[in-house]
Amino acid sequence: MIIGGATSLVEVQEGVKIIPGANTIITSIDKIVKWARRSSMWPMTFGLA
Repeated sequence: MIIGGATSLVEVQEGVKIIPGANTIITSIDKIVKWARRSSMWPMTFGLA
């Protein structure tokens, strides 16, 4: 929890922002889905079977 004073959002990538000290990331659902698909390991498991 952030107490006292306003905090500003810090843009780390285009469309991805964080709140410093709050462990909070603000982004779109589309970016999360793309990240999940890119980071998925299921194609590797089919190739190794």
